[in-house]
Amino acid sequence: MARPKGFTLIELLVVIAIIALLMAILTPVLSMARKQVQGTVCMAALKQWGLCYQLYAADYNSKLPFYIGGTVNTTYMQTLRPYYSDVNKMRTCPAATKVSTGNPTGLQARSYFGYTCNAWQIDVTQAAWMADTDWGIGSFGENSWIRDVLEPDGSRASSHVGKTWVTVDARNIKETPFIADARWNNAWPTSDHPAPASVAAEEQMYNIGNWSQMVCYVMRRHKDGVNVCFGDGTVRHVRAEELWSLRWNRESSRRDIGDALEWLKSGF
Repeated sequence: MARPKGFTLIELLVVIAIIALLMAILTPVLSMARKQVQGTVCMAALKQWGLCYQLYAADYNSKLPFYIGGTVNTTYMQTLRPYYSDVNKMRTCPAATKVSTGNPTGLQARSYFGYTCNAWQIDVTQAAWMADTDWGIGSFGENSWIRDVLEPDGSRASSHVGKTWVTVDARNIKETPFIADARWNNAWPTSDHPAPASVAAEEQMYNIGNWSQMVCYVMRRHKDGVNVCFGDGTVRHVRAEELWSLRWNRESSRRDIGDALEWLKSGF
């Protein structure tokens, strides 16, 4: 009887080598495709947030949300809840779905700043300005300069007069960031905030004093920067070093981004 033929060792090795070569070629392509999809989904979510701001303004005579320190109505998650039906997924970029669980500062011990691949998390039981029923997780942060800052008695805070945008029909509002990829749920960035130096970039937000500064947004979550929703509802990708050139508040002016470039080149 004739013996059945099988693959020789050399033939098996050739097939394995071809499969390995194909995997080596396809893996980076698939990874790039996945990142592109994540960026697209992120932009779609930010576009929805932009629409929420527009709907809010339409209901309140073109005015943007206000801010009263320490009160529950201080976050975009709470203010805009009637317009996004409390869809928690809409708060989180698909590139940062893992939730941070580290907080070396010890302040609000169960609240965690996010970073490039991680969402932030707020302990709603300790943060009086968060609703107890809130999810407390997200990866987008609001530019708080769009809000009028009020004192508990309803008067405008003198420290912010002339800086906040207050209404959607203000001049140049289309160039103002409303919400973007961020390490915390809000910040008051200005073009004169220095680029961090000497400390590892991803650990900057572990310093509680930095939470409200430009570093809140400085990441390479999508390619070389982050996605940003502007006052006119448009969403676009912004390189990390270009964040200093945006008009965050009425007094913002274009900054020489040389310092930022040097920091970013150092390994960020």
